[in-house]
Amino acid sequence: KLSCATDSDSEALAATPKAVHAVMDEVQTKAPLDSPVFTGTPTTPTPPDDAKGLQTANAEFVRKLIAALVGSVPESLDTLQELADALGNDPNFATTITNMIAGKQPLDDT
Repeated sequence: KLSCATDSDSEALAATPKAVHAVMDEVQTKAPLDSPVFTGTPTTPTPPDDAKGLQTANAEFVRKLIAALVGSVPESLDTLQELADALGNDPNFATTITNMIAGKQPLDDT
């Protein structure tokens, strides 16, 4: 027996070409499983803080990790550029400071 229903779960009915076409049209509106392109504002679950690998990272997850990285530093030092500026853009800052301290006059006048 033929049926044009697109939501039937009966195994005694055969789908008509019209029903198959309707289902195929609906399938074509879905994103492909491989490299889908999303529209609108898609949402994903927020992964745990220790997530790694190929899990999807949403904006909440990224903002939480950035906040943890920045912590409670003053606003004037909350970007990598501001930190670099504060260190005089010296890639060898630790060595520079160590050498400066080593060259200081001792406090005991020796």
